[in-house]
Amino acid sequence: MTKKIVADLIVDYLARRDVKYIFGLCGHTVIGMLDALNRNPKVTYISNRHEAVASTAADGYARVTHKASVVMCHLGPGITNVLTGVANAAFDSIPMVVIAGDVPSYYFGKHPHQEVNMHGDATQYKILEPVVKRAWRVDDVEAFPDIFDKAFRLAESGRPGPVLIDVPMDMFSRKMEDYLWDRTYKDSHITMAPALDPEAAKAIAKKLVEAKNPVLHAGGGIIWLKPPRNWQNWLNSWIFLYLVL
Repeated sequence: MTKKIVADLIVDYLARRDVKYIFGLCGHTVIGMLDALNRNPKVTYISNRHEAVASTAADGYARVTHKASVVMCHLGPGITNVLTGVANAAFDSIPMVVIAGDVPSYYFGKHPHQEVNMHGDATQYKILEPVVKRAWRVDDVEAFPDIFDKAFRLAESGRPGPVLIDVPMDMFSRKMEDYLWDRTYKDSHITMAPALDPEAAKAIAKKLVEAKNPVLHAGGGIIWLKPPRNWQNWLNSWIFLYLVL
């Protein structure tokens, strides 16, 4: 058992998930993650000039790769700026993991620089709650392995969408036993896409084949799935099909 810096363990985890890029904008609350990214050549940090640009870039990258993208932002105006791209991803069913730096945990409720506490101490994560599938604030470093595993699985499962992991600044620089991440080496990182019942898919295909003027209207989430060569199997891979006969 070895104690390692939390930020290094997070970046190692992201590398094992084959996360190649993190989009974001520098801020003091995520400086620990930036240091860790500098030490790991497998994950590249792409610095943008505005958080809205970072979240929009992450949105586009997820659409192309069909995998959850990662965007990292600073506290306060950082998380408010990132909202636009995150909301767009939510509406279009695009998977995304947002890592937001927050005030140090020992400053909760003491009005440090840019703390969001309108309805509670250190509650900036509530800003994104309406447009994410789940929002976590990490108050214990030992929770990181479970939270990151759940975050990626939730972002990519069911109706895909963004999730938020809100991290107090000091958590990135703390140390924890590396063995606590062991289970994340064993779990499958593959999330099966939702599908129609085979009989329902056959019925839809039959109506399409027999229709004189069929029209398919597919939602934005269709981009998430790559159609196979057999188009009838493709019909079985997505839920939202509207027929105008």
